[in-house]
Amino acid sequence: AEMRQGPAKGIRPEWLILLILIVSVPLIGYHTYHRVSFEFNNLVAALQSHPCTFGAAGGEWDMSRLRRTSKDYKVHRMEEDFSFNVCGNAVEKPSECVSLLGRENVRKAVGYQTADGVCYYMGLLRTGQWSLINRRRPGLGVKLTYTGGSQCDGATQRSTHFHFECNRRAGLGRPVAVFGDCEFVVAWETALACPIRQPVAWAYLFWVLLGVGVYLAAGFGFNVRYKHLPPDLESVPHIDLLRRLGASLLTGLSTAWALAGSASEAAW
Repeated sequence: AEMRQGPAKGIRPEWLILLILIVSVPLIGYHTYHRVSFEFNNLVAALQSHPCTFGAAGGEWDMSRLRRTSKDYKVHRMEEDFSFNVCGNAVEKPSECVSLLGRENVRKAVGYQTADGVCYYMGLLRTGQWSLINRRRPGLGVKLTYTGGSQCDGATQRSTHFHFECNRRAGLGRPVAVFGDCEFVVAWETALACPIRQPVAWAYLFWVLLGVGVYLAAGFGFNVRYKHLPPDLESVPHIDLLRRLGASLLTGLSTAWALAGSASEAAW
């Protein structure tokens, strides 16, 4: 009969490796879930209109909380009024546009520019495009551009550029001003314009650890079921390697703990 070496007494280093796998897989899986959820929401938004999320330069932005369903954003400038939405058509048709064109003839648009006796479209929803305000400094914020608005001068159509500037203390924020005549620039400080970092390495690490865990579990089942080994740790594939890895890790942790203790005593 084949002789197998029994487990070492005292600390079981193989348990340390197995514990790391058990704890790290769900934790890293949680981060991976948020990544997948982000991409799924991006796809759903793209099918409905255009994405209200954006990813570039290692960062991600989710501006969907700025989309309104009951009341438009409004900005007054001199004798002009602007009403608009974000990532969606304006909810309301301004009274000036209804009086001038008739409610059924007012086209859907992301926003309207109105004054005494005039009504202009600020851009069409289907033209929405995301970009960075500054490619070299992505932390400054993002820009959302709509084109295809009413004619402005000659062959130029009105367009709207939302400049969402990163300010972590601003909350959702609000539009503070509209600049320009044909190319409108909406200045807006919001915490949502600050990038969310999602390291891609987490996803790869998750799948690697998950694969190792599945391999060990499947190998354990195979050894017990078909090799008729007892259902204990000795039936886990490469158990000796796991012990060596665990022992090395324990040694490293013990050394780090001792060095930290020595440094603390020296500080006192």
